[in-house]
Amino acid sequence: MKKLISILLTLALTLSLSAPALAAAPEEVPLPDLVDPPLPVEDSLVIGDSGYPMDAETVAWLEAHPEEAAQLEANLEQWAMTSWGYASVAEMAEAWGESEAYIRDMLLEEQVGTAMYREEQQAAQAEYAAAHPGYLDGFDPDAWLRTAYPDYRDPEEAFMADYGLADRATFEDYMKEDYTSHLIWIEDLQSDIDAALAEAPAALDGFDVDDYFTQEYPYYSDQEEFMADYGLLDRTEFETYLTWEYLIYYAAPEGNDPWTDDLKESLGGVPGELGIMVNGTYLTFTGDKPYAEDGVTYVPAAELGEALDLELTGDYVPLRETAQAAGCEIWWDQAYETAVVMDPDVLVAAIDSGFTALNGVLAKNTLDWERWAETEDWNVTLTMFDTLNGDKTYPMTLTQESLYGPEGLQTTGEYDLSALMTLLEQMGLLEYVGEDERKVVSAVLSGDYELRWDTETGAMAFTASCLPELLSMMGTPYPKELWFTLDGETTEELTGLLSDLMDQEEPVTVGALVWYLYASTTAPWSDPVLYWSEATELAAGMSILLGDDALVREGDAWVLRLGMSELAGLLGYSEEDYDYLGLQDFALECAFGDDGTVTGSLLCLTPDESWSPAMRIAADWELDLTSGSLEAELHLKNQMKLTITVSTALEETGEKPETQVPEGAASMALEDLTGW
Repeated sequence: MKKLISILLTLALTLSLSAPALAAAPEEVPLPDLVDPPLPVEDSLVIGDSGYPMDAETVAWLEAHPEEAAQLEANLEQWAMTSWGYASVAEMAEAWGESEAYIRDMLLEEQVGTAMYREEQQAAQAEYAAAHPGYLDGFDPDAWLRTAYPDYRDPEEAFMADYGLADRATFEDYMKEDYTSHLIWIEDLQSDIDAALAEAPAALDGFDVDDYFTQEYPYYSDQEEFMADYGLLDRTEFETYLTWEYLIYYAAPEGNDPWTDDLKESLGGVPGELGIMVNGTYLTFTGDKPYAEDGVTYVPAAELGEALDLELTGDYVPLRETAQAAGCEIWWDQAYETAVVMDPDVLVAAIDSGFTALNGVLAKNTLDWERWAETEDWNVTLTMFDTLNGDKTYPMTLTQESLYGPEGLQTTGEYDLSALMTLLEQMGLLEYVGEDERKVVSAVLSGDYELRWDTETGAMAFTASCLPELLSMMGTPYPKELWFTLDGETTEELTGLLSDLMDQEEPVTVGALVWYLYASTTAPWSDPVLYWSEATELAAGMSILLGDDALVREGDAWVLRLGMSELAGLLGYSEEDYDYLGLQDFALECAFGDDGTVTGSLLCLTPDESWSPAMRIAADWELDLTSGSLEAELHLKNQMKLTITVSTALEETGEKPETQVPEGAASMALEDLTGW
């Protein structure tokens, strides 16, 4: 299992390497854009000579503002260009199949809508200023720019250019308006909250803002990242926004979802009632019901104690405190109005009961070394067949060495994919690529890299020979030897996994792997009430091939054999339907030895059709605690052949891994990438 570590690290680092994009500039007169201008209310329409149905409110505004109306008329050509991308009103009319008069009235109404929205904004700001005298005293426009628009590397100058602000005074006025709009927005959110609670005082019973955030926004690494994206300045605004969102979209009666109610009922819950789910099962309460008070959920002690196999005293007990003391995890599922309690050990044991044979093999692959070294060698050869000019071969290689120990992990590697450059050139794919771009492609296709991870702090550091050149394309030169770092808070989840794998006192089991895979991939996008059922469904799918019922005992090994008939059966095909498989032959065999070795082979053939050439996929592998080998081949008849060979070796060592950025080396945090 230790061989998984370097793969997981590489994947995590690859997913982490991204740079934030700069904010897009508006195309017309800059306005605070916290909300979109409202669409006209079509209480009545006025159809003029052009035939365009103009809103009566627009007509009234034009009559009341003759000078402004004349300016808007004069701006129609510019509006057609900036808002619609047409060179002129005439071009737009031709493209739309309408008269120029019709298009002019349509564009005029759009401008009036923007002007009316602007007037509403100004009125709202004036009203706010009157109600909050002195709120701009000491206001710093530059500080607000850094807070509200953190993506600008050269703050004031870049912002003014992008937003069309002519001078410093205009910039300061824009910042004041933007800041005021933000305060009005937060005040409006609180007003909505107060109104919702006045109508339904118990609407926030059982609501926990942190649980809600974790469930609804799992793709954010932390609350600070969410606050930055949503323009929330502090914890109070964070709580205000999420409370407002919850009350508007979930707690309101019109937010009820019949489909959710049906599913909750099918799982054993009662729609409209506070539900308690323990290890995948809704608890049934024949007498007293659970209730929430001051943000704490209380559950009848008898039913909860039975579900958790605990002796609980009293009538009611606090759910979170009791569950966590018992070693359980707990989530609040707002969509199903359910508190979900789960003991991962119970789930793992339930899954492992169907994988006793495979778990026996995994138990033989648990290291008890303090430190160990691993080497990997990958060789890939692509052969393109050419009967006229001769076959062409493109070799590629990767070598990697890793050191593991109590201190952490150090992985170094070299790769050479430069043969692909020749292939791209021969295929004509670089014909119109400039010299600078060719250099970048060449830099990416070969080089070296190194990854370091520190156990104590959880911090990671990564460097690769190609990255400085790639990043320099952004316009700012980077040092040729540059390390990128991630702090322990950012890598907390991965650090936990690595620590668990490296410090395993007990063998890794199928159940533990299933729960980790589910929790780190599917769970963040799912509802907590489904965690147990979906994880067990994942295990059930694996058991088709690797469960006790799928393996047969032969000598000193458990063996899986899967041929055409077995494959067809798994996919629901009868012998008469083999053609639907699209295969000529299929054979998979894998033996799990009592000594921990895993050997196997795969053969997959497709028929030679007029629309598709025959394809052959073949592989052989052999793994044990200290070594592994894989040979694989993809052969497309008369076109190409791709061969892959991989060898790995693991041995105990006394060498300690280097876990820190080298002394004197240039480094920067990934989140500061654009600020170098």
